[in-house]
Amino acid sequence: MTAQKALTQKIWEGPALLGESPLWDHRTGFLYWVDIENNKLYWQKADGTNYSSLDLPTPAGSIALWHDGGLIAAMGQGLSLIDPDRGVVTAIASELSDDNCLMNDGKADRSGNFVFGAKHLKECDPVAGCWRYQSGQISPLEQKFIVFNGPAFSPAGDRIYFANSPTQQIMTASYSPTEGITSLPEVFVQLSGDDGYPDGMTVDSEGCLWNAQWDGWAITRYRLDGSVDQKIDMPVQRPTSLCFGGENLKTLFVTSASTRLSPKVLAENPDAGALFQLDLDVAGLPEETITK
Repeated sequence: MTAQKALTQKIWEGPALLGESPLWDHRTGFLYWVDIENNKLYWQKADGTNYSSLDLPTPAGSIALWHDGGLIAAMGQGLSLIDPDRGVVTAIASELSDDNCLMNDGKADRSGNFVFGAKHLKECDPVAGCWRYQSGQISPLEQKFIVFNGPAFSPAGDRIYFANSPTQQIMTASYSPTEGITSLPEVFVQLSGDDGYPDGMTVDSEGCLWNAQWDGWAITRYRLDGSVDQKIDMPVQRPTSLCFGGENLKTLFVTSASTRLSPKVLAENPDAGALFQLDLDVAGLPEETITK
């Protein structure tokens, strides 16, 4: 399928080294995102006002909404709570992963559990774990990864999507909010060549999966059968993640990265590391808050 052009608006210059985990807080109208490699959390209103940032003690791979305000974050080798207004970070569990891994992507499932995973720092061995935080308890999932990305959940919450990014595969499996992954994962999408690597993802209100494609210069919407519905060119080589937000949840926010790019490549995509928004016809789903 031919890539389509869409009106992509840059709403934050950055540049982030590794922008990730955009998160729309429907309770407050704030958009949050992180720069993993700069140990930073950022937030602002959709129109760019009320912009602020917070230095973090360790790299945050992903964030989700905490039930009584603030955020829960997969960061360092563990899990923490972040109170952006007070600038306070409180560890819940500090040593979940091995020292050769760092926490990476994560998201709330449809029942308010936080599913998050890690990445191997050298990105060569499938030793990174994946966990589920549920009502104060943290339990490991069976799968191991080189780099865990995603996850995303069907509107009904009975299916999970995730990626082991170096394989260029997006996987899917049956999912239960009480039991986790309940079937053998199967390949949902196999990327190849210049498609890049599957990074962050989200599901819209029609059940279609949106995926940011690292080194692919694009984001792609997949139908429920894994076929491509549309592919949208991005002005950056490394889009990293995406989320729906705005008043009607029809704005797609996209983070990107500038890390590990040569001066020549950076000159070819000077907006690398910026934050973008696209206005779409389809709406997303509000993010669930993580229950205590």
